[in-house]
Amino acid sequence: MMMKGLRYLFKNISRQFKFNEDEKAESGIGVLIIFIALVLVAAVAASVLIHTAGILQQRADATGTTTTNQVSTGLIINSIYGFDLGNPPESGGVEYVAIMLQDNAGGNAIDLANTSLTLSINGATALLVYNSSLFSNLSKTGTKNLFSDPVFANMSAKKNNPTNFGVLSLIDPTSSLTAKYPVISAGDEAAIVLNVTNTFGSNITQNMQVSGQITPEVGATSQIDFTAPIAFTSSVVTLQN
Repeated sequence: MMMKGLRYLFKNISRQFKFNEDEKAESGIGVLIIFIALVLVAAVAASVLIHTAGILQQRADATGTTTTNQVSTGLIINSIYGFDLGNPPESGGVEYVAIMLQDNAGGNAIDLANTSLTLSINGATALLVYNSSLFSNLSKTGTKNLFSDPVFANMSAKKNNPTNFGVLSLIDPTSSLTAKYPVISAGDEAAIVLNVTNTFGSNITQNMQVSGQITPEVGATSQIDFTAPIAFTSSVVTLQN
């Protein structure tokens, strides 16, 4: 009797929860709507992710290009020469300095007008900038004596330009080095020149330590670091190779 009663009870419950055809259709449509909504949400999310990934890739490429240019761009110091006006040279000191430069291979062109020169001598530090009136083009004529160029005579206390440097165009096949825009590019060679005495009030003497750097607008800095020779045997003194 108990078993019959249980079967009767389950039968009545199953009848109460039995769906008809309309109820099944409504349930299926609801599930379909939810499924379509999930697909749309997933599609929108995927679109946002793809768009964001594209933007990040573009920024990464731009950053990589900028970093490469920053690292590869710069100036190479081939050598630094000084000129001693003393007679004999041992009795004087270096007054004029010429820093021979080339553009770094693979780098961008550099406008020396937007370049600064920092120099430390005997405990004093000076910051020099370009003066367009201190420019000379030797790429077509050459010279027997680099330090005899008139640009050096124009760098003096009388001209009142102790914080200026000049530029000499030495090799310029593309004619990119001009007084207003002294742009040094691949294949060019130029010299940054200055009057040490006019800037610091004293010459570079024997065994003196000199340091500094040339900082272009874009690119790596070029380091200056030398000790003047113990003895000056000629008017032209090699300060750094």
